[in-house]
Amino acid sequence: MISLRKKVLFKNRADLTPYMLLMPAFLIIFFLLIFPILWNVYVAVHNVKLTNLQKAWPATGLQNFIVLFHDEYFLESVKVSMRFIGGCVIFQLCFGILLAVVLNKKLRGKEVFRTLLVLPWLFSAVIVGFSWRWIYNDTFGLLNFGLRLIGIEPQSWLSSPELAIWSVVLANVWFGTPFSMLFMGSALTTIDQNLYEAARVDGATKAQSFFQITLPLLKPFITTNLILITIWTVNLFDLQLIMTGGGPLYSTTTLSLYMYRQAFQFGHLSKGAAVGFVLLCINAVVALVYGRIMREK
Repeated sequence: MISLRKKVLFKNRADLTPYMLLMPAFLIIFFLLIFPILWNVYVAVHNVKLTNLQKAWPATGLQNFIVLFHDEYFLESVKVSMRFIGGCVIFQLCFGILLAVVLNKKLRGKEVFRTLLVLPWLFSAVIVGFSWRWIYNDTFGLLNFGLRLIGIEPQSWLSSPELAIWSVVLANVWFGTPFSMLFMGSALTTIDQNLYEAARVDGATKAQSFFQITLPLLKPFITTNLILITIWTVNLFDLQLIMTGGGPLYSTTTLSLYMYRQAFQFGHLSKGAAVGFVLLCINAVVALVYGRIMREK
């Protein structure tokens, strides 16, 4: 009877062993991912401000979201974000693939060029922001200095509502393209070179080989790259904060910067949490859409 109980107890412990081994990973995921999301939702459906942190937080339901979607500045930040994300993602992906393909060829000194092209990615967004703000300076900026040398009128890169957002896009493309270049360069090494040899024998041009062999085989990597750079661009705020502070006239205030200002500058923590939840939904939708598009092609 005792031996039977020991067998049953040993069997129960053996059944629980896999779950016990996975428990540390589950706890890390819960406290670093699930719990912050739940806490963000909790704050978003209550009235939480810096002035009432020590008091009771009255529940507001979806009122913060309703107020948010009636805020003209929030709606403007959505439009700004679409322009910012679209410009950054398109140019980062295209330049990244182009540079990866060029550096994948047998070129003399390509390691030196690859090292130089990776350098922007090694800096923080704050350093990049200050550097490009100096480059764009109206009076003594490097860019306007170059324009004067060739007889072109200097531009107000960061003080013009029409130019400011694209100036920030250019800075972020310079900052983020090295990642796409390295990522796609690694992906190119997985393609069997015999495919290109066979295509060359069949009379295919380099352009045909690129569109018929390279791009189709890179689709899974392109999807992953798109998801990563889109999420990073959606959540980026320190570059805009340093370069323009969201101005002029809210022309560079993206959703992430709008969230930061609402929560930490104006003290509306609930409103900032509501924007954070919107950003989370955007990230999830982007990942699902990219994955579905690539699977259908």
